[in-house]
Amino acid sequence: MTKSTARKITSFLFAYKVPVLFILLSIGGILVSGQSLNFILMELASRFGRDTFLVLALIIPVVSGMGLNFSIVVGAMAAQIAIFLVMHLLQTVIPTCPPVLAFLLCVLISTPIASLFGYLAGKLFNMMKGAEMIGGLILGYFSDGLYQLLFLFIFGGLIPIANKTLMIATGIGVKNTIDLSSTKKVNGLKYAIDNIWKVPLTEFLQLVFAGVVLYTIGAFLYGKIKNRKVLSGRFWILFGISAILFGVSFIPAFIQFSMIISIPVVTYMLIAVFCLFIQWFLKTRLGQNMRAVGQNKVVANAAGINVDKVRIISIIISTVMAAFGQLIYLQNIGVFTTYGAHKNVALYSIAALLVGGASVYKATIGQAILGIILFHILFIVSPLAGQTLMNDAMIGEYFRVFICYGVIAMSLAMHAWTMKNTRGKKVTEPIALESEVKDN
Repeated sequence: MTKSTARKITSFLFAYKVPVLFILLSIGGILVSGQSLNFILMELASRFGRDTFLVLALIIPVVSGMGLNFSIVVGAMAAQIAIFLVMHLLQTVIPTCPPVLAFLLCVLISTPIASLFGYLAGKLFNMMKGAEMIGGLILGYFSDGLYQLLFLFIFGGLIPIANKTLMIATGIGVKNTIDLSSTKKVNGLKYAIDNIWKVPLTEFLQLVFAGVVLYTIGAFLYGKIKNRKVLSGRFWILFGISAILFGVSFIPAFIQFSMIISIPVVTYMLIAVFCLFIQWFLKTRLGQNMRAVGQNKVVANAAGINVDKVRIISIIISTVMAAFGQLIYLQNIGVFTTYGAHKNVALYSIAALLVGGASVYKATIGQAILGIILFHILFIVSPLAGQTLMNDAMIGEYFRVFICYGVIAMSLAMHAWTMKNTRGKKVTEPIALESEVKDN
């Protein structure tokens, strides 16, 4: 091995030290836990579908230079308010409403609420530039107090709600747990999106292959018309991976195993659409302005960009997407824990993003997806590994909590260290200014 090759390997490992570390931890956890790949893949497929939206909602604020958005918890609260109102309507006014339409009603109600919450959070962050992360964390605690007041006293107290299924015996305050399942008389929200279209894993891989082929052909045609460089190696890499998966889906042993796992296609399609939306949005004028603001607010302001407005819009988008993510999460869980469902949303989502190699400065879709996979593999196997090693599953639970707080603390420490070292230095990276971006 030459010195240049060794240097490249060392640089790669240092640049991707966090994902490499968690890949090794995941492999070790799988081996120690002794669980079959069938069980792990089944759990991972379910967790990936319900948690990805929340993690992807964190990307745009990072691009805008606002760091890790701890305030997505207010978006989750907006979703839970919408779910409560819709469940009340289902049980009193529209009991035969199909679950899909009920879910869309949740989306319709939560969007303006989350937009308002995001606007207020953005205004707050503009008053405390440079401390958005601690501001978002404290905002989450403050909002939780108002949320508890709403569900413990206002619902049933100031706003009369005659619903014995949702309210406690006194009629003032909402029950701790609300079942979202459908009954013989009333439809619910459980699996409202997941049950629209479910296919075995084999068929899902074949759909993925077809989708990537179409995407590759479209990119090729687009590149031939406008820019031949668009057809880069990454498309062929995706094509090759998909071809391998397509071939594996015909192996008899894999077919027998994959029939056990059902993939909610519509949920995964929504995730794919959101990923494409992020890619498209960051190429628009507003998206490029967000990049400029994230790189240097002073230069962006001098270029005529309304920095405060751009920052508020990025938080509104993140908050609304977090609300949608919480709706997808709860319809998959099927049970709404009224006073605790939102509390760990920001913690787990941010931890998953950081595990994928993201930082306070940079976050990509690939890092988000990789982080979700590694983070949840550890969540699945750590209690089992703790039971095997220490004869106590709680050891694994403590390890999971340590991972969540540990990766966030490490990221913030690295952020503070980088800020200290770069303070006073000139910005050398090119900044995309509004005047330089063409309308799409």
